[in-house]
Amino acid sequence: MDTRDPNLPGARRLGFLAGAPIGAALAHLTAALTDPTAIRDAIDAGVRPFPPPAGRRFAAVALGDALIEELMSGGVDLRRLARRWTDWQEADGFDVDPALDAALSHLREFDAPVVQLDSTGPAALLAALPAALAASSPRSMVSGAFHTARLVDPDPDSGLAAVAVVLAAGRFLEGQRDFMAEVLGLLRSNNAPPELFDRYAAIAREPRRVATPPRGNSATATEVALWALRVAEHQPRSVEALSAMVTTGGVSPAAGALLGALLGARDGIERWPDSWRDGAGEDVILRTALAATLAT
Repeated sequence: MDTRDPNLPGARRLGFLAGAPIGAALAHLTAALTDPTAIRDAIDAGVRPFPPPAGRRFAAVALGDALIEELMSGGVDLRRLARRWTDWQEADGFDVDPALDAALSHLREFDAPVVQLDSTGPAALLAALPAALAASSPRSMVSGAFHTARLVDPDPDSGLAAVAVVLAAGRFLEGQRDFMAEVLGLLRSNNAPPELFDRYAAIAREPRRVATPPRGNSATATEVALWALRVAEHQPRSVEALSAMVTTGGVSPAAGALLGALLGARDGIERWPDSWRDGAGEDVILRTALAATLAT
């Protein structure tokens, strides 16, 4: 597998898989910070990853790993997928936000998805994101992403956000860079509310608008998706985009994982700093090995 040329599928697949833990670890450095002085102190030695403790995984990575394991088994069983998540929650549970914790606890106790949450977060996006690896079967990819997302977030807007980011990632993995027309077409065909549709349409309609970073675990799936898609659509340099995320501060590891995966799928990670790839923890090593396995 050639991982050096971003024009080759292997490099994009590696970027997609490894970009998530790298993006999560980068965001983690300043996720809890919003004060400019505190952020400057945190990045005094440079923008660098802050990985989870040894043997633990960011929630965003663990959610995705479970779906990848299902995809590699030959077919996704949603009940088995839910058990993979709840087993991880009990054994590790690192970086679980309140909304995800409530959703997984309900799955574990009742063996069924929660029907209402007091608040939502970006978990639906990361849970469904590996469905992009099935981009060669678009209908299966879209349907699988939506149903996977609903396991952890009952909000229909979150389900549509998950499908939007999966569609974008799938197009990047195929070597395409234009995705917004398909995202808007999908939202229209699924009867997205006009106000929601307009928020996505603004990504293409207003290219000069600054992408507003989502703040903390209180950001909704829609807010995180809109930010990441705007960055992926309009910011051509992935290292600069991820560095800006860190220097802004307040972005959760889950949001960072989404942005890292999208930009990695678009550009590959060969030109990302070695310190990012080497310092983001053991999940990068594991996902690099997985990318090689998927290439065979």
